[in-house]
This record gives sequence, structure tokens and C-alpha cells, in this order.
Amino acid sequence: MLEEAGGELDTDDVFAALEARMGEDLLEGDRQLTPEGELRWRFAARRARQSLIKEGVMSKGAPGVWALS
Repeated sequence: MLEEAGGELDTDDVFAALEARMGEDLLEGDRQLTPEGELRWRFAARRARQSLIKEGVMSKGAPGVWALS
């Protein structure tokens, strides 16, 4: 998805694209809110992003932007 977008997307666009691609596969629990009020699937996506940053696949980039390294 990031590669298709030229290597980076705004966070809101990332979440919109993920939901469009995975929406039918999300379970009821994925759509529940965390204690902080965030959808669980979005929280999981942000955690996955952090892992990819540590692995060097993604870069931290500017605030609000998800970018490939």
C-alpha cells in the first residue's frame, strides 16, 4: 500500500486504505475500543508500524506520516 502510494501516506490515509482492504476480515473484537478510546485494529497497526521501523523497513518520518525506508 505504501509502495503503491510512492512510499508514504498520511496516517489517516493509511487507516482508510487498511480498512478498505481488510474491513471484511476484521473481527468484532478488532472493532472494539482500547481503554484509551482507539479502535483495536488501529492500535495493532500502529504497533506493527513500530516493529517495521525497528527492522528498518519503515522510517519514523514526519509526524502523521507513514513512510518506507
